[in-house]
Amino acid sequence: MRYFKWGVSRLILEPPECPDIVPIFIDGTNEIMHESRSFPRFIPRPRKNVSVTFGESVDTEQLFGDLRRRWRELKVEEDRELEELSEKGMGDGPGGLGELGSKMMYGEEAVELRKECTRRVREEVLKVRRISGLPDEDPKFGLVETWEHEGGKREGKMKDGSWVKDT
Repeated sequence: MRYFKWGVSRLILEPPECPDIVPIFIDGTNEIMHESRSFPRFIPRPRKNVSVTFGESVDTEQLFGDLRRRWRELKVEEDRELEELSEKGMGDGPGGLGELGSKMMYGEEAVELRKECTRRVREEVLKVRRISGLPDEDPKFGLVETWEHEGGKREGKMKDGSWVKDT
C-alpha cells in the first residue's frame, strides 16, 4: 500500500461532524489492472481473484478528536487573519466550507496534521490487512517522503518493486 493522500485527511478534519469510518482492505486489484500490464492496457484482466476485507467501525473521536480540534483552531486563526486583511483591503476574507487559505494548505502545522491523520487511517487499514492474513509491509511504503523521493522524479518500476505512473 502506498501512503494515503491528503484528501482522506480533509474529509476527516474539515467537516463539522466526523464521518463514520470503516477500514477496508482490497487485495488482488493489481492482478486485474496492474500498472505493468501490456497491450491492451485499458482492458481489465478477467477471471482474477479479488478479496475485500472489512474492519470494525473506528471510534473517530478517540482516534481523530485531537487532530480535529487542532485543525479547527488553526482554521479559526487563519480566518481571523484573512478577515483582518480583508478589512484593510488586502484580500477577499475567509473562504467558505472546503476552501483553504495558504496557511491551511502549506503551513507546516497543517501539513503535519494531515500527515498524522492519514497515517492513523492507514494504520487502521493495515490492521485489516493483517486480519486478511497478509504479512506486514516495509514501513517506508506509507511515507510521503518515499513517494517524493522515488515517485516524483522517475516513472516505471522502482527499486522497491513498486510502480510509478503508467509505463
